[in-house]
Amino acid sequence: MSKPLGRVRVIGGSLRGTRIPVERAVGLRPTSDRVKETLFNWLSLDVEGARCLDLFAGTGALGIESLSRGARTVTFVEKNPILGGAISALLMSLGMSKAEVCLQDSINYIESCDTRFDIIFLDPPFKSDLLLSSLELISERNLQPNGVVYVEFMKNELELPKEWRRLKAGSTKSMEYSLLTKR
Repeated sequence: MSKPLGRVRVIGGSLRGTRIPVERAVGLRPTSDRVKETLFNWLSLDVEGARCLDLFAGTGALGIESLSRGARTVTFVEKNPILGGAISALLMSLGMSKAEVCLQDSINYIESCDTRFDIIFLDPPFKSDLLLSSLELISERNLQPNGVVYVEFMKNELELPKEWRRLKAGSTKSMEYSLLTKR
């Protein structure tokens, strides 16, 4: 494994303060502490006991934050072996047995997965069609009734498909983020 570019931290729960390495990878954009704080305030009553899916996991920070706050299980899906390996190593060092890392393409994973999740974190590479195609697949097979999907995207990049409804939304200078549910 190469030397990490930096670290992000877990901001709440039992792992608060734990540093997560940020490996070198094209297009990797770790979610900022400010955005994570907003997101987990939105999810405050939903994370405890939830079954979570961290698609396009990258650093795994959102899934690890969920485990720290009492998620029942988290599945991390990341096709980059360096990033997936870093997530696996960190989970092992933390003794996190309620997590699984799948080293595969996220679209292939959700096409073949019949598990339904309570919370799905969806943060694909910007400037790709992966966000809309993932939302379409998720709505068909991977979300529990009343489940939620967190998405990050470039400003003005997402026209929400009709079967989805925004529960919450926020933005930074360069991106937007929303918590969605099916209509």
